[in-house]
Amino acid sequence: MQPAVEIDELPDVWEPGQDLVLRVSAQLGDGFWEESGIPQDESVTLVGTITCLAARTKWRAAAHFVRVNDVWAADVDIEVDGSAVAVEALVDVAVIGTGRTGHPDPARAIHRSARLWRLPRVIKVPFERLGEDFPTSAVSFAETGRRRVPWRVDVSHDAEPSWGLTSAVRLYVNTDLPVAERILDGTAERWVYQSIQTDIYTATLFQLAAIRDGYSSTSISESAESDVSSFAAFCVHVSAILGFDLEVALRLASEDPMQLIERAREASDFMREEG
Repeated sequence: MQPAVEIDELPDVWEPGQDLVLRVSAQLGDGFWEESGIPQDESVTLVGTITCLAARTKWRAAAHFVRVNDVWAADVDIEVDGSAVAVEALVDVAVIGTGRTGHPDPARAIHRSARLWRLPRVIKVPFERLGEDFPTSAVSFAETGRRRVPWRVDVSHDAEPSWGLTSAVRLYVNTDLPVAERILDGTAERWVYQSIQTDIYTATLFQLAAIRDGYSSTSISESAESDVSSFAAFCVHVSAILGFDLEVALRLASEDPMQLIERAREASDFMREEG
């Protein structure tokens, strides 16, 4: 990485606006060609992708594997615009080639640009030290193409259980409206924060429910237990606040969303008088 630092030390040395270059290196194992069924004269590519969800920006670079001293290797440098990143980024690495499916129909026996291998989990690259506050950004909704509402909870459609919360979800406050300043400094009406809390509860559970079929209960639990700042851990926390275990909450999100919304409002004391 340039600057040459360990990933977890980056927030201590990186300054906003400073460009970054992340190098990804890989070697193909001895059995790669035989196991993949690909002849060595076919091109195989190392692809690196860096995604900054807070900034809605992605960088990608690729390099072909070449044989040097009987070792198939590739290096790819991913250049990141320092003025276009914030909070954290996600690094994904894959080996791309022409896959063999084994299908008897020749037209289906070849899969162009197949993902032959990828990282088991994306690598999180933090740009700043985060406190206890929920990830929030104040932006002009008019300039960013959002509707003219006071706030919006955005959950990335690509979000996976193992992603960090700051990469998966973010509260955006609309600076075009006068209420934005009160929301951000904590002086808005109590029901405003209750409503925001309800939106956060439901948006996160709806997203995890939408991708639920792609993950086992065990993998989601492992993500939640291994990283308390993960998207999965937050959803487990929200489910507990609503009085459900995660599986029940996700089932309601899929099958009875209005019941989940009502339960989230109840848990947030929505519009309930104090005293």
